[in-house]
Amino acid sequence: MRTTSLSWLGLLLAGFCFTLFGGQEALSQTRQAQYPQSQEEQRTDRQRPGQAQQDGPFIHGITVAAGLAIYQGDYSLNPDHNLVKYVAGNGNLAFRVGADHRLGEFNQYGLGADLVYNHLSGESVRGVGFQANSVALDFYADYELPYIYEGLFRVFVGGGPNLIISPSYDGTPTVRDEDDFQRLGTRVIGSLKVGVTILDTFRIGTRVSSSDLLDGYRGFSPDGVPDFVSFLNIGYRFSFN
Repeated sequence: MRTTSLSWLGLLLAGFCFTLFGGQEALSQTRQAQYPQSQEEQRTDRQRPGQAQQDGPFIHGITVAAGLAIYQGDYSLNPDHNLVKYVAGNGNLAFRVGADHRLGEFNQYGLGADLVYNHLSGESVRGVGFQANSVALDFYADYELPYIYEGLFRVFVGGGPNLIISPSYDGTPTVRDEDDFQRLGTRVIGSLKVGVTILDTFRIGTRVSSSDLLDGYRGFSPDGVPDFVSFLNIGYRFSFN
């Protein structure tokens, strides 16, 4: 009887040890399985900011604007370069649609593209003049200067092709040889533009043509200074970021 009791006690101890060691092994395996999972979650958490940035839209803003395009060239009727005369005498409608991408910790840097329509016209004191439509595709970069408030004051510089569409000419100049006057048709010229954007609403600047033949006339100045088109427009920016 005593032997039987000892046998049962031995079996119970063996079962208890087996259960103890088996439970520890199962718990260890469970912890090992959970630990890599937590590491994976940590890696995922670290990747989330980068993934969120990559998943964001490339275009951060769309701007629609309207205003004035002010031709400044050989037919500007403004030999003294008076600003009021430029606006009153040569200001015509202009429209702009643009897209931009912001960069930097405070969005102080920017890259963008504009599609711009300008109606151009000018007339000299002798009644000689021209009219044309212009469609320009501009690529530009801007910088917040100084940084006080996002979008407060941005300086931009850019350029691109400028399509002069169906120009018309009135009269014939008599102050120079006719070789300087060219009745050029629809054509593409280059242009460079610089200016400032204020509060993402007001844009003021000027566009410099790649030649002095924007208006079809080489110019009254012997050095052939390029023609300018200044602009002033008011717009609204739809922000996506």
